[in-house]
Amino acid sequence: MNSFKRASDFNAELVIGPIQVCGMLSAALFGCLGCQSYLYFVRFRDDHLALKATVSAVILIQLGHFVCIISMLWTMTVSTYGDPSQLAVLPIATDVAIPLSGFTVVIVQSFYAFRLWKLSRNVFLLILCQILSVIAQTSTCVLAARAISMTNIADFQHNQLLLIELTFIARATCDLITTAGIAWGLKKRRYPEIEDTVTIIDQLFKWTIETGLVTSLVALTLATLLPALKQPNYSGIGLWLLWPNVVGNTLLASLNRRSLLRDRFSTSDTQSCSCTSSTIVFNTGATQSQADPPEKEFQGPIFTSTNETIYMC
Repeated sequence: MNSFKRASDFNAELVIGPIQVCGMLSAALFGCLGCQSYLYFVRFRDDHLALKATVSAVILIQLGHFVCIISMLWTMTVSTYGDPSQLAVLPIATDVAIPLSGFTVVIVQSFYAFRLWKLSRNVFLLILCQILSVIAQTSTCVLAARAISMTNIADFQHNQLLLIELTFIARATCDLITTAGIAWGLKKRRYPEIEDTVTIIDQLFKWTIETGLVTSLVALTLATLLPALKQPNYSGIGLWLLWPNVVGNTLLASLNRRSLLRDRFSTSDTQSCSCTSSTIVFNTGATQSQADPPEKEFQGPIFTSTNETIYMC
């Protein structure tokens, strides 16, 4: 049955259990996000204002998302205790948490798409990624608006299946494009004759693949899991609520990893590598050596993430 009119129809392991587990995991990841944000603002005070604004937006949106999860857990475990029929629809806090999760992802994906453009100067990839991100976010907002008036979650999922699939396929495609684009851009800048540069590029390449696959695999899992589950089963919804904290943590992890590269060259004020007409400068707070060629530079901290790589001037 699709509703819980009788106590025998209600299975707490499939309804409350997934939300509780994913809610607690989401709380833990939000704690990690807060710690990473603190480390970021302490270690990288000189970052561009736009980058700081991006990090601030992610942490504030996820704070609202965290409050929604707490409200959702309270409703499902306390307010509806003894009356499982109320869980035939999701708590109203879920209708707020879903678009908030989408805003977190769209901000991070837009930032990564911009970084891909800075690396490749390919406007087509930038526009394509932004279109996919906007399509996914629009679908998410439409789903949230329609969810407010739902009377049964099983019927809602069946009726909105195409929109749900579109949302996560677009998200996963955007992640894969930006990850592949960054990886390819790094590979093109790998000069075997410069050993230090090869080491750095290889590390960036590994980090890009590592974090990029995490977000895209979660999106693909949601795209396949939600339609496959027979309701009532809230496992897919729980993973959906967990997803934005995964995305946010990959962003902050990628930004904070720059300190690993910076520490490697802390023994010198400036480390520069000249390759044909390009120069990669590891900025540790000093100015560039006057001996370096001025034609074209990749300045600022080199770093990677799901889709982040090099500040380019």
